[in-house]
Amino acid sequence: MELTVAFKQMGPSDAIKFYVREKSERLESYFKGKITVKWNFAVMKEGHSAHCHLVGDHMDYFGEEVSEDLHISIDRVVEKIERQLRKHKEIVRDHLHKHGHRTPTPSDESGSSAAG
Repeated sequence: MELTVAFKQMGPSDAIKFYVREKSERLESYFKGKITVKWNFAVMKEGHSAHCHLVGDHMDYFGEEVSEDLHISIDRVVEKIERQLRKHKEIVRDHLHKHGHRTPTPSDESGSSAAG
């Protein structure tokens, strides 16, 4: 996992970097190959902003959140990306179950008996 952390309008913090690495490792479990996670943090008028861009295995996900506490923003961003990952995984799984093994439909059976 390649992790990049950037701070805008605020000083870099080792505690935040450690917390982000810990949370990003949860996202790594959804991927088999190499992933790149980019975090950007900023202080805005509304509060602390956290942006996360995750790229890996033909997938690209993005989450952002603004709240009063940076830790809460990070947690919410991770939840958003996990939700996207679960949804994608569910779509792929359902698609494979629908089209992975072809089962004959009644129209296929009637068409094959008429030809034979």
